Amino acid sequence: MVNQTRPLEGVRVIDMTRFVSGAYTGTLLAMLGADVIKIEVPTGGDPYRNQGTAFVDGESGLFTALNLGKRSVMLDLRSVDGLSALEALLSTADVFIENGRPGSLKRLGLDSASVTERYPRLVYGSISGYGQHGPDAGRGGFDLILQAEGGLMSVTGEPDSGPVKVGVPALDIGSAVSCALAIVAALYRRTSNDGTGAVVSSSLLEFAVSTFTSVAPAYFINGDVPGRIGSHSPTFAPYGAYRANDGYVVLAGAGSEDLWHRLCDAIDAPELIGDSRFVTNADRVAHLEHLIAELETRFTQNSRAYWMARLSEFGVPAAEVRDLGQVLSSPQVEALGQVQVDPANPNGQKIIGAPIQIDGPLPFPGPAPRLGEHTSQVLAELHVVRRAGR
Repeated sequence: MVNQTRPLEGVRVIDMTRFVSGAYTGTLLAMLGADVIKIEVPTGGDPYRNQGTAFVDGESGLFTALNLGKRSVMLDLRSVDGLSALEALLSTADVFIENGRPGSLKRLGLDSASVTERYPRLVYGSISGYGQHGPDAGRGGFDLILQAEGGLMSVTGEPDSGPVKVGVPALDIGSAVSCALAIVAALYRRTSNDGTGAVVSSSLLEFAVSTFTSVAPAYFINGDVPGRIGSHSPTFAPYGAYRANDGYVVLAGAGSEDLWHRLCDAIDAPELIGDSRFVTNADRVAHLEHLIAELETRFTQNSRAYWMARLSEFGVPAAEVRDLGQVLSSPQVEALGQVQVDPANPNGQKIIGAPIQIDGPLPFPGPAPRLGEHTSQVLAELHVVRRAGR
């Protein structure tokens, strides 16, 4: 019977990833209950073990956050014994994930064509910067690089600020979620066909392009290329951040005429309703600079708390701009249970839980492993599994 809070229990994943996107894919699968076995080389393992700015007991907090719930097996893939052990693990696996440059694993016989030929039921997942084929497929892909070439930096920042990157590795995380989704879909398909696996992939570029889904129609239809407009929208207005006298308030959804009228009433500015520059959403977008100036003249007269109460009273969607500490300590995030700690070590490092719920928050997947911590255990299990004929 499937554990309802760990739906991938019984699924074995061989994880040959490093860094953010690949590692987080494996952690998402571990959060869903999969047995994720991280393969690491003897020369230091995953480079993120020694990177970042925050360490607990000599272990990088960055590595920990990206590798929860996994088991670490240390194998020297330059040796016959190491490759043989990996091959034996693959024979017991349901999923294999990697995030090397396309073609880089072929010399080891670990490319998708070779592995799925040997193990047809396996789901083979790849994450890369630019995708698995095309003129740029062989290029290395870092989040910043793809934010630039994927267009995000062209629309992020103020008009006179120059290109600005998103403040978190959004493409790394997004491509990881995409890959995990594709893997789960392929596992489901495997149960309803003849048991054949699949080759799935995601890339930072493909996720970057997908973020323009609601913006691209204006380009396809009118040829409009969006630029940097700060926190505001090229499609709706008012929709963005406005200065109060102690910080910023964000408005969203006032593109509709009903909400625009409510906003004008909330800020005691009924005269703006009849202003010819602001009659329709299209008018307001066309005169965005004037709109921002008119609204900030009003908003700077009072505090964020005042405006949040006032906007709520009039049913206008709004929010304060919060920093990370305020977000993680907010009652709403606490209610969702997304900040977690190992119940076996309640004084240990806090972590961010899964961005999904299945009948409630997913349980803590387990701590990140020490380098090679489970090598003996996994290899011993392997002999039992092979004798059982899996």
